[in-house]
Amino acid sequence: MDPNNFKAPFIDQQEIWRQADAFRRRVWPSDEVPIGVLEIVEFELDLEVRPVSRLKEDNDIDALLLGNWKTIVVDQVQYMDRRYSNRIRFSIAHELGHYVLHQAAFKQIPRGSVNEWIEFMRDMPEREYSFLEYHAYEFAGRFLVPPGALRREFDAAIVLAEQNGMPRVQLQTDAHLQYLAKPVSRKFEVSSGVIERRLTKEKLWPLV
Repeated sequence: MDPNNFKAPFIDQQEIWRQADAFRRRVWPSDEVPIGVLEIVEFELDLEVRPVSRLKEDNDIDALLLGNWKTIVVDQVQYMDRRYSNRIRFSIAHELGHYVLHQAAFKQIPRGSVNEWIEFMRDMPEREYSFLEYHAYEFAGRFLVPPGALRREFDAAIVLAEQNGMPRVQLQTDAHLQYLAKPVSRKFEVSSGVIERRLTKEKLWPLV
C-alpha cells in the first residue's frame, strides 16, 4: 500500500475513553494503581516487549507496535534505565492504544521489519499520522489514570496542600496545578505533565 493513501479512522474522545475504560476493566480488574502495564502486556496479552538499541537516537521513537501484533519494540537505553520508567510505561500504554483502536486500520500497512514499519509511518500524510497519535495518546492517559482514582488522589493532594497552608480557594494558578500534580503523578507512576493534562481533560481543574 502507498502510505500516501493511508486514511486514519475517525474516533472521538468519548469513544477513546470508553474503549480505554473497557480494556482496563478486562485486563486489570483491580482498582489498584499504578496500573501494571508491563504485567498486562506480558501475561494478559502475551505480547513481547523487545528492547532495540538506538531506537530513540536514530528514529526519535520511544516504542513501536509492530505489524505482527505480537511485539512492542522499545528503546533499549530507556528500558534499562529506571529514570525513564514512567516514560516507558506511558509509551507502552500508547502502543496499547494502537493495539486496541487501530487493528483494522493497520491491516492496510504491509508487515515487515522495524525499519520498514517506521518508514511507512513516516511517509503517511501528516494529518493521518497526527490522528493516529492523538488517539493513542488519549487512550494511554485514560488507561493509566482512571478517572475515579484520579479524583480520589487529587482530593488527597488538595487536603495536603491545605494542611501546608494553601487554602483551596487560593489554588488557581498554573503553578498550583503543577504543585498538586506532583504527588498525584507518583501514585500513578506517570509524569506530572500527564496528570496535569488528565485533570484538565476530566474537568477537575480549574477548581470550582
